[in-house]
Amino acid sequence: MTDRGGDKAAGPRARAWQLVLAGLVLAGCDGGRVRSLISGGASADALYRDLQDESPAVRVRAARAAAARKDTAALPYLVDRLDDSEPDVRFFSFLALKAIVDDEATVAAMGWDYADPPARRQEGVRRWRRWLRAGGPEKATTRPSPSR
Repeated sequence: MTDRGGDKAAGPRARAWQLVLAGLVLAGCDGGRVRSLISGGASADALYRDLQDESPAVRVRAARAAAARKDTAALPYLVDRLDDSEPDVRFFSFLALKAIVDDEATVAAMGWDYADPPARRQEGVRRWRRWLRAGGPEKATTRPSPSR
C-alpha cells in the first residue's frame, strides 16, 4: 500500500498514533508534553510545571509520576499541593509524599489528612514545610542508621 506521495504508507498502528499526537497538539499540549508522552516520561521541569497546572487532572497525574520516580526534588511542590482546593489533588499528593519519604513515622508525625478542614490541613502543611526546611528526607531523624 502506498500513500499519495508514493512512499510506503505507515501501518494502521503508526497511523493511529499520528492521529493521537495530532489531537494532543490541537488540544493545546505543548511540544514538551507531547515529547514526554512519546518518550514515556516527562522531564523534571515538565513534572514540576504540571504539579502547578490549572487542571486538577494534570496535577494528579504529575503527583503520581513524582511518586513513581521517587523524586525528592518534587517534595516542595507536593507539599504545596497538600493545601490544594481539589480533594483528589490533595489525596494523590499525600500518597506521593508517603511513597517518596518512605518513612511512616515521619508521615504520621505530620498529622495531615486530605479530608481535614482547611485550618487543620494548613497546620499539617506548615509541619511539612518545617520538615523540608530542616533538611527533609536527608535529615529525617526517624530513619534507622545504616548498619556497618
